[in-house]
Amino acid sequence: MRHDSMRARNLAVVLGEIRAAGPLTRAALAELTGLTKTTVSKLVSDLLDAGVVVENGAVRDGERGRPGVAVSLSGHRVATLGLEVNVDYLAACVVDLTRAVRVRRTRPADNRGSRPEAILADLRELAVQAVAEAERAGLRITGAALAVPGPVQDGLLRNAPHLGWRDLGVAGQLGLHDLACEVDNEANLAALGELWFGSGETDFLYVSGEIGIGAGLVVDGSLFRGTYGLAGELGHVVVVPDGPACRCGGRGCLEVYAGQDALLGAVVPMRGRVAALPGATGSACPTSTPQMSTRCSPPPAASTGPLTG
Repeated sequence: MRHDSMRARNLAVVLGEIRAAGPLTRAALAELTGLTKTTVSKLVSDLLDAGVVVENGAVRDGERGRPGVAVSLSGHRVATLGLEVNVDYLAACVVDLTRAVRVRRTRPADNRGSRPEAILADLRELAVQAVAEAERAGLRITGAALAVPGPVQDGLLRNAPHLGWRDLGVAGQLGLHDLACEVDNEANLAALGELWFGSGETDFLYVSGEIGIGAGLVVDGSLFRGTYGLAGELGHVVVVPDGPACRCGGRGCLEVYAGQDALLGAVVPMRGRVAALPGATGSACPTSTPQMSTRCSPPPAASTGPLTG
């Protein structure tokens, strides 16, 4: 193994231990990684120079003699850019190495049946604004990830029915030439976030429910994509054969019945049926207390961003 490759690997190992269990002293890092204390000291020095880690102060660590100095990840210099194209919004955020969101920008938009060039130009503008704000705070953006509402294979967005996009190289068209940009399905990326930073479970199904319905399947600590990357296409599982047409070209898909559009579309008829009940006051709420009136008020006419909660 070449020296520079070995050094890069060792830097990644040391940084991984600091991320997983920091703050850690150099002695603790040597014990955890199996590297010599001299090697660890040189690697930590390189990470300090790069602004990736910071020293936190003296720690005795249970050893006799001079106390060691613990190091932890730094949120002051290096960060990454997260981007998303969804059916009714565009989003950009900057996250530092401590996982703190430093910049967040969301732009409501109706992207159904849109031209990719126009939408990706808007997203690029949003990304440039987020990067500029982060740089003013002293951060350096080292990479980007783009979440899209459809399966991705070999860097191509294979099909996003609500957008009307098919077999599209979105990273190339986005045009962030100064940044390496990874592209994946939005539910897959959310599942990876849960795997790496969530409850610690290694086998689970993450379900994403917005206008479309998607899922990220994690099996034995790894993302399971299935053939052609379609394992998470939960919204296009047929639940009613010969049911209503779906944008994917099929019929009776789960998304037709449980997607955001279907749920909001059911609100108006439901309010009408409630108003016709004996003793109803014309409101969908069974009581007239201010608290209940607030909770039962109809949804806004248009969504202004991703659903939460």
